[in-house]
Amino acid sequence: MNVPTREIWNSQLKAHAPRFGAFLQSFEWGEFQESLGRTVERLALEKGGATMLATAVRLPLPFGWSYWFVPKGPVGTMPAGKAAKELRLSIPGGAFFRVEPNAACRGWQAKDMNPSTSSVLDLTVGMDAIDAGMKAKTRYNIRLAEKKGVTIEIAGVEAFDDFTRLLEQTATRDGFSLHPLEYYRAMLEQFRVGEVRAFLVIARYDDRPIAANLMIDFNGQRTYLHGASSNLHRNVMAPYLLHKFLIEDAIAKGMTSYDFWGVAPVGSSPHHPWAGVTRFKLGFGGEIVSTPGTIDVPTNIFIYALYRLAKLPRKPRRRQREIAAE
Repeated sequence: MNVPTREIWNSQLKAHAPRFGAFLQSFEWGEFQESLGRTVERLALEKGGATMLATAVRLPLPFGWSYWFVPKGPVGTMPAGKAAKELRLSIPGGAFFRVEPNAACRGWQAKDMNPSTSSVLDLTVGMDAIDAGMKAKTRYNIRLAEKKGVTIEIAGVEAFDDFTRLLEQTATRDGFSLHPLEYYRAMLEQFRVGEVRAFLVIARYDDRPIAANLMIDFNGQRTYLHGASSNLHRNVMAPYLLHKFLIEDAIAKGMTSYDFWGVAPVGSSPHHPWAGVTRFKLGFGGEIVSTPGTIDVPTNIFIYALYRLAKLPRKPRRRQREIAAE
């Protein structure tokens, strides 16, 4: 299969990038998945004047079966249904394709692997306009954190232990699942340099780390991928100041958008698992962007039917506040 170089791949991706999550289709993200021991296939097609770009990651199923996951893709000008058909014809070996297209296509709606709805902040309007667009409570909490003396610093893998301690506290408190901790370390080490950059930002109070974010920069967009906070000193509102700092820093670096990576879909119940974090994120303003979500396109109908049957809920699932990028 003839795959473009890293530079050509990313250039084509940027020309057709989704409103959020484009880093998941970058050449570098595919290399990251390969570093985790996963099989990755890249497909670049042009047919009838339409283009399609897809990074597919092979993920395991029971009994030796597997499926192909195309996070935030495929992308390009090819209609979603046609693109799904081309995937089936070009990449063999899986029971189904799990795609996250920008437009609806035929298939089975699956539980979201990555957020289907997010809040995206336009950075080109400048900080004054962004401040004006924030909710009053958000501006108040930012000022409170500043008054309390919260400090912010950008860090790398050297702050990993601080980040993971806070992450484990947050997961226990809010009831969501984590990747193995080494997954986050691998991400920080893999994306130290290059077009895709991952880094940590730590908020400190009395010289103690009390909040941290893991961020991803790609194609002029900064993404809030993972957030964590301490059970202590929650009254100093450190996460609010963290985001203001990151927004100002992104503007200074010439970036054009800030993705809060996942909010509850429009019209969701006030009891939606993401209701609280959605209120927090929407307090900064931004535009709600929705996509069709995660869709399964079977290639082996029999195996896929067995898979669906096995996934029928048998007991209440643990509440998840955030979905981690896969």
